[in-house]
Amino acid sequence: MLYKLSWRSFLKQFRNYGVYLISITMAVMIYYSFNAMTHDQPLTKRASQDIKIENILTIGSFFVIVMMVFFVLSANRFFIAKRQQEVALYQLFGLKRRRIILQSLVEIFALNLLAFLVGISLGVIFSKLFSMILVKAMALDVTSTLFFSWQSVQVTAAVFLFVFIISAFQNIIVLSKKQVDGVFSVKSQFDLQKLKTKPYEIKLGIFSVLLISCGYLAAVFIRPLIFRFFLLTKSFSILIWLPGGILLACIIGTYLFYRYGLKTIFYFLDKKKSRYQGLNYYERSRSLVAILKNWRSLALLTILTSLAIALIGGAISLVSIQSRVSQNETPTDFQVHSSELGKLEAIVRENDAKVTTTQNLQYKVTAGRFALKLFSSEEMEQFNLINILRFSDYQKFQAQHPDLPKIEPLQVNRGILFDYNYMMFNSVSELSRQVTLPNGLDIKVEHFYSDLLGDALLRYAAGVLVLPDEQFQSIQGVDYTIAMVNVKTKDEEQLATSVEKELKSDWGNDIYYDFTYKNDELKGEITTKVLKNATPHAFTGNYSRLNHTSRFPIVRRATREAGIFMYVATFLGMIASITTAAIVMLRQLSEVENGKKDFLLLQKLGVSRKQMKRNLYYQNAWIFAPPVLLVCGHAGFAIYTWSQFVTNGSYWLAYLFCGIVAVIYLVAYILTVKFFLHSWES
Repeated sequence: MLYKLSWRSFLKQFRNYGVYLISITMAVMIYYSFNAMTHDQPLTKRASQDIKIENILTIGSFFVIVMMVFFVLSANRFFIAKRQQEVALYQLFGLKRRRIILQSLVEIFALNLLAFLVGISLGVIFSKLFSMILVKAMALDVTSTLFFSWQSVQVTAAVFLFVFIISAFQNIIVLSKKQVDGVFSVKSQFDLQKLKTKPYEIKLGIFSVLLISCGYLAAVFIRPLIFRFFLLTKSFSILIWLPGGILLACIIGTYLFYRYGLKTIFYFLDKKKSRYQGLNYYERSRSLVAILKNWRSLALLTILTSLAIALIGGAISLVSIQSRVSQNETPTDFQVHSSELGKLEAIVRENDAKVTTTQNLQYKVTAGRFALKLFSSEEMEQFNLINILRFSDYQKFQAQHPDLPKIEPLQVNRGILFDYNYMMFNSVSELSRQVTLPNGLDIKVEHFYSDLLGDALLRYAAGVLVLPDEQFQSIQGVDYTIAMVNVKTKDEEQLATSVEKELKSDWGNDIYYDFTYKNDELKGEITTKVLKNATPHAFTGNYSRLNHTSRFPIVRRATREAGIFMYVATFLGMIASITTAAIVMLRQLSEVENGKKDFLLLQKLGVSRKQMKRNLYYQNAWIFAPPVLLVCGHAGFAIYTWSQFVTNGSYWLAYLFCGIVAVIYLVAYILTVKFFLHSWES
């Protein structure tokens, strides 16, 4: 009889498990899809030309597991709370705790098995969609087919068996207590004792708001704070403790806000004259009880969701840097030593392609001395190699590339410096306006620009200083020429592969230099021959450069890296948002039975359905609104912090996720209220 009673009870409450089933099913589906793509040979082989997507997808899968373990542990508590009276009844029938625990484990296993089977079925179907999205994001030339991986099914089964074992241990611990019904009733009494607000709680509540506000304020001014600190102390330690301090302030502030901040807000709301009008006092009291019961979970969910969205901002920063670097490196289809230009043209013809434009950029590499600032600190004298380019050569090249800045004719001892490091990090590092070249030549830099003149590895990995033609020949240095070639072809990949096969990337054209700075003059020697009997001075060494580079593989790699990073970050952000909203929803649904008693009592007292509905919306708003506001605040300021240092990133996707989180929580909020009303009125 007890088995029949248990089975009927399970079926009757099956609808309560809808949120759990949907969330676990989605987790299985996404985890299987991630894992299946690591075994999709056409996809992985195609992407492996530039990046190992298996490693990144595995990292994404690990975070999915972590979020699902957290969700399952939270959901289990909800299921036990929903059936507390039923479990107590089994005890009255004389059922041993061992039987109750076994029955609970069988039910949870059945739910997980159902979610696993449905999730795998959907995963097989949606893995094609996910792989199509990945193929599109990474710009892969591969056909996405419906793919079933038995190995991925086995891995997914093992993972979710592990999740079930963790939930089973939780059930055993909770249900092993001597008085199961008392586990919940005592907690309710303890919560009621917390409703009275004490003076120290008000102080901690105000402190929580101030702590979060200070974290936000520091995030807004993090760049000038770092610059000022470095200027005063010459220490880079602020790069560790300031971001860490902001993160710690937001974490501690979040926990204190849910424990004391919201309680302080309710305390001041109760000071209003309207506190006893209608159901105002009752509504606030019920809301406060719900918050105090779940404040730890709400704080943790807020922090996890904020970190997930901040991760998207970080991914955008990395993608932006890589994209900018690839643009700097590839203004033309090919860059090659002038001595190998004939070979390149022959390879182009062999592949039924045509050279459209060719321009030789004649450089002269020399040594330079300049002052460097880090974080607006005092200037530090530095030595480095500098590539000198004729003004006339730059003008011809700029005419073919309108994205390059136009430069007015230069006067003697005046120049323009191209260095993408200066522009990339929003002046984290700054060069002085004066550059000292060998033999007492001082050049005043009129403008700094991001380097869009080609791959620095072909130019001895240094910036480019554009000088008047008449000064070019008089500068001490080593001359070399790079041919900038554009081609027209039907198959860029085939041509790039042929060029790499025939020319073969190689390092050479070594230079040797030995310079010293005395009496305000930079003196020394730079040559293509090994310096004999050279005495190490202020700037001594040797350097080599690459012989050629192609645009296609560089752009392809940057595109694929951007695609896989954004793909994983977006999915993790979406899973984190849905999972955390589902947990908050489950926490609230565990109070359905307790609220039903109040509903019936209020009904007998003549309270209208409209008023009780308003009461429900008000109570649940205090549960769902704070996470949304804090998530948007934490994540928004984290993204803004990224944007202060990587200025060329497009952060709209990260900010959009803040809106997506708000929409997800809004849907969960409305569904929760609807479920409450349906359960009470049925």
